Amino acid sequence: MNSNAQPLLLHLAPGDPEPLREQIARQLRGRIVRGELAAGALLPAHRQLARQHRVAPSSVQAAYELLVAEGLLRGEAAGEVRVATLEGEHRRDLLERLQLEELVAQELGRRELEMARDVQRRLLPPSELAGAGWQVAARCLPARVVAGDFYDVLRRPDGSVDVVVADVAGKGFAASLIMASVKAMLPFVTAEGGVAESLADLNRRLSAELGRGEFVALTLARFHPAQGRLELANAGAPDPYLLRPGAPPQPLSVPGPRLPLGVRAEVAYASRAAELGAGDSLLLLTDGLPEARDPAGDPLGYEALEAMLAGEPAADSPSSWLSGLFDQVQQRTGRLPEDDWTAALLLPRDDGGAP
Repeated sequence: MNSNAQPLLLHLAPGDPEPLREQIARQLRGRIVRGELAAGALLPAHRQLARQHRVAPSSVQAAYELLVAEGLLRGEAAGEVRVATLEGEHRRDLLERLQLEELVAQELGRRELEMARDVQRRLLPPSELAGAGWQVAARCLPARVVAGDFYDVLRRPDGSVDVVVADVAGKGFAASLIMASVKAMLPFVTAEGGVAESLADLNRRLSAELGRGEFVALTLARFHPAQGRLELANAGAPDPYLLRPGAPPQPLSVPGPRLPLGVRAEVAYASRAAELGAGDSLLLLTDGLPEARDPAGDPLGYEALEAMLAGEPAADSPSSWLSGLFDQVQQRTGRLPEDDWTAALLLPRDDGGAP
């Protein structure tokens, strides 16, 4: 008997059309993917768990074997079964599948959910983009099948580029619809005027459309590669970080009102300038990363995030650097996100002006 095994309480329904082995596998799969059962945790022997829940040992054994085949459990000597170690990307893929299955179980059609997710993905630019003198890597990890967070990259006729990271209040379908509306407005409001004026215009439009309790936190960075100059405006989002080799991460705070978009019709947003030189980068992010919670419910916090940024090793590409940061946050918090995680990394590119 696995005397040191972690006790497991399952909610089984022998009369349910779903076979018992599937019920057991589904519930264990959910706990493993969400991080409720940690890597290396010892599970009860199949006969022990069967006695506890008054089911046939063969049902428990079949569920264990299914999860071993999926790579979620591993069998060891003396018949012991432990939770396997999941890589960050694998865990995220499994979480997305699990969320989709749970929503389908709530009588939402799988086809409709997959279509909504695919449409939203097509609304986002590629995760890696480059132009004359700049490159951007971005990631958006939804807490649900669809996200309220988003990022965008807008090329301007004068050779500058706008990078946007935004967080719509809430999660799921309602937030994703607002996200699509905001993204559609961005090219029009940023076409003329500075970054502060663009936020003021977008805020007026959203104030007329959004309901009570609906708002958008958004950061807009405009980069002029020829001069290495940045313009920043911020409406309620975390400060972007200026990352320079050999220097601690520098949060770039924008003066003036920081009210999220859509809360009040007239807000006089301000802007600030900064320089982005060779070797520098600018990280824009939503609050999902610094506010990610560990199993005890404590947030990661900005100090811990800044320590990660300072210690994040060089990578083969901006995209792999960003993936490494997401993996660090996930490993530190030990669980998958309860809120969307979104970030964009903007870098100068010395390409002789080539597009």
